[in-house]
Amino acid sequence: MLYLLFDFWRTIVDPPDLDHYYRYRVTKLLKVSGMESKFSADSTLSVYKRVLDLFNSKRKARSIEIPASLEVSTFLSYLGIEKLEEEHMKAYAAPMVDLTMPKPGAKQILEYFLRQGFSMAIVSNTPYHDMVVEKLKKENMLQFFSSVISSHRVGVRKPHGWIFEYALESLGGSVDKAVMIGDSPYEDILGAKRLGIRTIWMFREGLNAPPSDGIIKSLRELPRLLG
Repeated sequence: MLYLLFDFWRTIVDPPDLDHYYRYRVTKLLKVSGMESKFSADSTLSVYKRVLDLFNSKRKARSIEIPASLEVSTFLSYLGIEKLEEEHMKAYAAPMVDLTMPKPGAKQILEYFLRQGFSMAIVSNTPYHDMVVEKLKKENMLQFFSSVISSHRVGVRKPHGWIFEYALESLGGSVDKAVMIGDSPYEDILGAKRLGIRTIWMFREGLNAPPSDGIIKSLRELPRLLG
């Protein structure tokens, strides 16, 4: 049996234009905070992006995860809001759940692998675990995965080896029978290869091809490489 580890962002789902993505998040946060009349999305988007850049630089520097709740709390403090509510986190997740789109053929390919007896897990760098799960539920794709492993839950981010090891342990799998599929040359491919995991890179325009064991431009190409 092969154990398939899938990245999520840009591997299973594609985001829209990122300005639109983050503007949607800010708009939702303003709405649930009752601040729509006091602040515009235009005036606060730049504030949110500065907060996001600050937290992302810390996340990437040490491959640790900082929960999205801290990111949102920091942003809200600029608006004079001190208490983080559950509705704020739903607003944070909204662009992932509402705006991202499954990769062409994703559901069909995952269904095929499940029928073939493959064991599959999501391995995602995300500061908010629930938004990945909610997106999978919305697209009726959660059923295909035995585990959803996030940096939010594990505490470290790819390329840190712990997150891959945690995912394999959750599947009852081993490195020699695992394949990591992802779009990030550093986080997905290099991180997995350091552990001896076979890798398949999801091609992204503008990035140099990493030393992977295979390259695909579509999930529909996976059966050919894994057959």
